Amino acid sequence: MNTMDHRIAERRQQVTEDRARGRLRWLIWIVLAVVAVALTVWLVNSPLLSIRSVTVTGTQRTDPAAIAADLAIGPGTPTMSVNAGALEAALLENPWIAEADVIVSWPGSMEIHVVERVPVASITIDDVVFHTAADGVLVERTSGGAIPPLIVTDRSAATHVGDQITDGSTLGAIEFLVALPPALRRSAEVTVTGTTVAANVGGFIILLGRPADMAAKAAAVEALLATGIEPGSRVDVTAPLRPAVAPPQSQLEGETKTVEESQPSD
Repeated sequence: MNTMDHRIAERRQQVTEDRARGRLRWLIWIVLAVVAVALTVWLVNSPLLSIRSVTVTGTQRTDPAAIAADLAIGPGTPTMSVNAGALEAALLENPWIAEADVIVSWPGSMEIHVVERVPVASITIDDVVFHTAADGVLVERTSGGAIPPLIVTDRSAATHVGDQITDGSTLGAIEFLVALPPALRRSAEVTVTGTTVAANVGGFIILLGRPADMAAKAAAVEALLATGIEPGSRVDVTAPLRPAVAPPQSQLEGETKTVEESQPSD
């Protein structure tokens, strides 16, 4: 009986010790897991895995690095915490920036590539002069007066920097100016009245009509002016494949001739 009690006691002690070792192993694993997580968090937030270099391309008028800094993104920022999408959205809020692409690379580099808008004309809206880009975004307000190329319109609802012109006639005027060669564009003034567009290019009155086929109309104007037509002539390119020219002395009589009709006969 004593021998049996002794064996039972030893077995119970062994079971107790096994359970204690099991709990100790679990405790060790928990401690190791906590240490591993802590080390991972430290490593992710350490200078080893933080942004060390920022490369910016495509800028002349903007400072994407400063915009990133406003979001607490820059050298020293943990790479893991950089939200590329949020930074791209912030960059696109700048009216000068048309496109933005942010690339974050491990262990610690960030590239910011932007495409900036280029002002193509001054535009007068409610007696306020803005510079507009080719896509109709008002990129800046100017107090120095309008400088050709100039657009005067009564159709635009855009009134603040960053607004985008949506009126088709005004966008057509912009498209016409963009399609002109620089030498002609610098002397151009385009007027939008309702849905009708007209221009003065180098002293020539240009009738453009509705805002359609504006690139073709610009090409027709360029070709006609290159022929040396009389200064002050009125050029009608509402039908760009069949333009018409009225010399200054004929305008008083309401005379307009197509290019083919104005050519001397053999």
